[in-house]
Parts: sequence; C-alpha cells; structure tokens
Amino acid sequence: MNRQRLGLRTLTMLAWRNLWRHRRRTIITLTSISLGFGLSVFSISLGDGGHNNMIKNAIDFGEGHIAIQTTDYLQAPANYKFIADQNPIIERLQQLNLQGKIAPRIALQVLVSSANNSIGAALQSIDMEKDPRVEKLKTQLVDGRWLTNNEQRGVLIGEGMARKLKVKLGSKIVLLVGKKGGDSEAQLARVRGIFKTAMVELDSFLILSNLQFGQRYLSSEDQANPNAVTRLAIFLDEHDSLPYWHQEIKTALKNFNVAVLSWEEMMPELVQYILVDDIGNYIMLILILAVIVFGIINTVLMSVLERTREFGLLRAIGINRGHLLLLVFFESIWLSLFSVAGGWIIGGGIYWYFSTVGLDITGMIPEGTSFGGTFMDPIMYAELSMQRVTQITVIVFFTTLASGIYPAIKAARITPVQALRT
Repeated sequence: MNRQRLGLRTLTMLAWRNLWRHRRRTIITLTSISLGFGLSVFSISLGDGGHNNMIKNAIDFGEGHIAIQTTDYLQAPANYKFIADQNPIIERLQQLNLQGKIAPRIALQVLVSSANNSIGAALQSIDMEKDPRVEKLKTQLVDGRWLTNNEQRGVLIGEGMARKLKVKLGSKIVLLVGKKGGDSEAQLARVRGIFKTAMVELDSFLILSNLQFGQRYLSSEDQANPNAVTRLAIFLDEHDSLPYWHQEIKTALKNFNVAVLSWEEMMPELVQYILVDDIGNYIMLILILAVIVFGIINTVLMSVLERTREFGLLRAIGINRGHLLLLVFFESIWLSLFSVAGGWIIGGGIYWYFSTVGLDITGMIPEGTSFGGTFMDPIMYAELSMQRVTQITVIVFFTTLASGIYPAIKAARITPVQALRT
C-alpha cells in the first residue's frame, strides 16, 4: 500500500513538472479554457437572472404563485364561469396556516367604449388596499389617483388604452360584458387614474376597478351570493415553497370543484420561452466545451508526441503501461483543476460585477422587454444558484478531464522498440 501511495505521489509530481516544460503553451491553454469557462458563467448567470426576474414580474403582476378558479375556466374562459362563494374556500385555506396572501379577484372580458372609439379589454377587479398587485401598480400611476374600495364608478386604465380611446382623467367610458345565453350588461365608469408599465400589452388591455364594481356583473348571474369571484390568487411568502403548497391546497380543496393551478400552468408560454432560452445557453456552453476539448487534446497530445522517445526509455527500464497512462492522465487532472479555478476567478469576477451593477438592456431591445405575458426590468442582474454553480463546475471539470483520455491511451500504447527508433 505504501509503495502504491509513493508511486501515485511520484507520478503526480512528474505530471506537474511535465505540464510546465512548455510553460507558454500551458499558459495559453489554461487562459483559453478559463476565458471560455468565464464566458459560460456570464452567459448562464445573466440568463438565470433574466428568467428569475421575468418569473417574479409574472407572479407579481399576474395571478400569483397559485390560482384557484373554476375547473374549466383556463381551457375556455367565459364571463359566466365564476366561484359562487369565496368564503368557504378562504376559510379552508386559513385552516392550513397558509404562508402567504390570498387575493380575491374578478377577471372579465369586456368591450370598452368611449365617445371616440371602442376596443376589447380585460377588466380586473381587486381589493384596492390589500391586493399584492396594488404596491406594484400604484407606483406606475402617471396621472390621477389610486382608487378606494368604496369607489362607485372609478376605474384605472393604461396609457395605451387612454390613447386608443382618446380619453383623459374624468372621462366617461362604458364597459359591456357578455353573459351566458347571449345576454349582455353595460356599466358606466369614469377614469380616475392612468398607469404606465413596462408591458405594452398591459397598458393597452387592462382596466382596474375595485371588487364592488366587478361584482355588479356577477350579481345579476347569482343574486343570492354577492361574494362571487372568478379567481383567488395566492402569493406565497417563499417562492421555493410552491411545490409543497400547491399539493397541499389541491388536497384541501379536492371537494370544492375548483382547479388549483401553479403559475407555470397559468402561463405555459413563459415556461416554454424560458426552456427555449435555457437550451440556447446550453448550446453555447456545448460549443465552448468543444473548444476546450480540442485545446486540451492538442496540448496533452503534443506533449505525448514530443516525449515518445522518453516514454520508450521509461518502458524499457520497467515502467508499465498503466503507469504511463496515469502519468498523462494526471497531467489532464492538473489542467482540469487549474482550468476550473481560473474559470471561476474570471467568471466569478464578471458575475460579481453584473450581479451588483447590473446590465442595462433597454438599448439592446428597442422593441421592449416584454415576453411571454411578462417583462424584464430595464436593468438585468446576474444570478447563480448553488445548484447551477455545481452543475457548471462538474460539467467543465469532467469534460476537461475526459479530454486527456485519448492522449493517455496513446502514451500507454507506446512500445520501447518503436519509440527508440523515432
């Protein structure tokens, strides 16, 4: 055992010295691999930061982490599909000690008309004081004031909609809602505020009101229960707890004839966009790894070919094939270790800068930063989870290590007679 340990130690030291025989070539190889690694870290961390920002905005401006609605609403949205009474569901959720906020909402498809124009729109009725969307949209007001829960006819519209309808603060608009059986109902509203967000679709399509206004459309459908809503949006305190609470709520409400949907199920387009973008990042990583592989093979193989006569002498004095294979393989191990270390020094420095300062992407995407029903903030910050750090490190390390297998096998196949003739 001691001889074996001594042999491995000797081979490791020889591999270290062999690696630095051609110092310039080794440094160039390590630098190219480290730069490629650093570029991969930058690309993936910036991608993850953008994706996480889009998800956060989709949850904050959308329907939360989890949405509770009628079973067939997602497949075929209709104004007459709503939860008749929200109270029993809320009571059941409170019994679970849910770590988050419950926001009752009414979502209706409407035809909004002014004296100048008519367009299709989405009416969202929310609690104007407690809904998590309030703190996000309240800061986006560019004109007027925020609504109260006692507002009789007031609504908020986006800047794009105000432009299309040619209305301003105080203007009257009519909201027409289609109902089951072909009937319709119209309500008069007055513009109390105008908002502007980073999403053009939101600014041109969304109308906000308090719950009382939206329930007027549902009350005629169900006179017996004024607590009707189309959806309950749940905003969790911890994003990572989504799988747990999704399953818990589905189990708790299995007898309520409602669908319990996560944000991924509510926004499949966003999930597909992130998946495609992730694939693009990994394709880039594969291309960089291909360059790394050829760089390692070139460095180690050149080293092997230059030492063919030396390897022949070693074989002649009794060094077996296994020792030669290990010797060259240890050179690859040293290269792998230094490549990963250098890559994280470069990539870590780039990551630290962009995670702190961020990258302004407004000039890069002049058409806007909205994708898949959500948007990215103008300043994008790099993000890396520990899982991603481990993933990148393992992939690069073992790719670099595997690159030394062929040169090691070639060195092990050298015979003393052939080597001494070269």
